Amino acid sequence: MSKTITPWGRQCKAQLAIKGISLTGLSDATGLSRTYLSAIINGRITAPRETINKINHALDIQQEANACL
Repeated sequence: MSKTITPWGRQCKAQLAIKGISLTGLSDATGLSRTYLSAIINGRITAPRETINKINHALDIQQEANACL
């Protein structure tokens, strides 16, 4: 299990802070569990492209999904 946060993960964390959104809020916006979101953002698991796109949309991140992995 990798514990290396990606540049995309850092961008997600920054957007969460800037927008004042909690992981619970992101969970509500994406329909994904907080645990799953945390694992994706912190680089512990690799998510499918559709999931990354959901997170990008919720956080207003303009980045291709495959550039995140």
